[in-house]
Amino acid sequence: MRLELNRRSNVPLYRQLAGELREQIVSGALAEGYRLPPERELAVRLEVNRTTVLQAYQQLKDEGLIASKVGKGTFVLPKDPSGPAVAGESASSRQAQVRANLTTISSIPASSSSSSSSLAAFAPSRGSIAISVQGQADVTMRGASPESAEPTVIRPPWSVLFSDYSNRFTYHDIASAERAQQSSNTVIDFATGSPNPADIPDDLLRRVSLEAFASHEFDGQPESPIEGFPELRELLADHMRSRGVHCRARNVMVLSGSEQGIDLIVRAFVNPGDCVLVEQSTFFPALQSFRSADARIIGVPMDGHGMRTDLLEGYCARFRPKLIYTVPTFQNPTGTVMPLNRRRELIEVARRYQCLIVEDDAYGELWYGPAEETEADDASGFAFGPVPSHVQEDMHEPAEDEALSRRRPVPLAGMENEGYVMYLSTFSKTVTSGLRTGWIVADPHVIGRLAALRRMVDQHTSTSSQRICLELLKEGRIAEHVRALVVSYRRRRDTAVAVLRRYASDGMDWIVPEGGYYIWVSLPEGVRSLDVLAACRAQGVTFMPGGVFDVDEMDDSHLRLNFVRPDAVDIERGIRAICGIIREALR
Repeated sequence: MRLELNRRSNVPLYRQLAGELREQIVSGALAEGYRLPPERELAVRLEVNRTTVLQAYQQLKDEGLIASKVGKGTFVLPKDPSGPAVAGESASSRQAQVRANLTTISSIPASSSSSSSSLAAFAPSRGSIAISVQGQADVTMRGASPESAEPTVIRPPWSVLFSDYSNRFTYHDIASAERAQQSSNTVIDFATGSPNPADIPDDLLRRVSLEAFASHEFDGQPESPIEGFPELRELLADHMRSRGVHCRARNVMVLSGSEQGIDLIVRAFVNPGDCVLVEQSTFFPALQSFRSADARIIGVPMDGHGMRTDLLEGYCARFRPKLIYTVPTFQNPTGTVMPLNRRRELIEVARRYQCLIVEDDAYGELWYGPAEETEADDASGFAFGPVPSHVQEDMHEPAEDEALSRRRPVPLAGMENEGYVMYLSTFSKTVTSGLRTGWIVADPHVIGRLAALRRMVDQHTSTSSQRICLELLKEGRIAEHVRALVVSYRRRRDTAVAVLRRYASDGMDWIVPEGGYYIWVSLPEGVRSLDVLAACRAQGVTFMPGGVFDVDEMDDSHLRLNFVRPDAVDIERGIRAICGIIREALR
């Protein structure tokens, strides 16, 4: 058993150790029944504190991968088709305990000297006293002095009253994303995941809107069916057929943005404790949806070609996932494209283990092809910058389909017709972020169930938005607009890559995307993305730190750059500033 820990990494040693052991267990390198070294012995061997080993073992026990027997040791557990129980106290039991511990405060005698002296010790400011009961309920008393103070406000115990569903959100992720995206007119914004406002086709939208509302097609039909207007569903089905996905209008439902589709899928399929497999770094609102459902989220390692599907068999055998969520085309945040052989492997594994694939394809229309003057081309024809050192050892090269890079990748939904793939996309990345209209393509049984669940959320997508999308899809207007975007975005991509090559410090790596919005940059060892972000914001530059997208919320060695958001001149200024700050951090 070979274990390697990087003491210079920002990831805690116990998480590194748990990750190393997890991968060896899932891959079969550590067989069922294998006896792991005792905590003390392994701690001595790795030259770490015994607590580090204890924490790593406990994490693997919580995941159902290992178990300890008194007097015998710690062993790798056999695969359990039913899936291990989620360890730990439930939020409901914690709520009950807190409620049992809460003290009801009706009054505090003003004449009691002992009360006065104890209250004074907690006084935050003159004339105002706050008491915390079991860390939950706050009683605020106002008065000139503790002796005359009387309770006037008993604040609700929020952490008890909020539902388990809302408590499972990781609000610090949302706060981190919002801080990174906060900007003014003077900020160079690589953080926001939406297009440059200057790219919004105002004239086109104005004409289309006027035509949509002047049309008499909808006379007598003021409201949309919950699945969307039939005419729009037909046009979306035609559009999907042009992408290689053979479907009919009954397979399509119009959504109020593709994120609504993720939420509905979670409501329809995920029970508490169900496993969901995702790329190790992925779209963080999807992670929030899975967490809110109390799912067990397991990240599958990635390399320069996306999800490591060669490991997927082991992960499915071990964890028995209900869903596999993936962004296979121009992945968010890494920009990678899953090659054809991996797409086939993913679908075959999903069929064998009877789990569903959620394909999020927000960027699939924005295909630019290889960048000019690429430094390296892999065997599949994809163009990459320097391959990050942390994935070089793990990369397995796709051996087929060189032509894949010369044409737009076919969605997973176009390679499978048995219903295992649920496909999501949106107009917000190709038209305007304000057009919150997306769609899902799935088996009619799924569409029917999602439509029924949707009645609890909204009745249908905005009729105004649907009419605009109808006009955009007619006569190829949207296709013409996307062609213009591709020309513009390709130039910005090439500019960003050229500036990175010119100013990047030693130890910086990145993947050159063939489409989409993002360049994923690996930082030199010892440089933290949050430190770089803080320094960049002081100079008027923002980006998204890697930890926001990481399943384990621990990645502090990457940053995501949205190269379509800034103007071309700002791309050079912004990346040069980022590289300069990284260079300073290395000194």
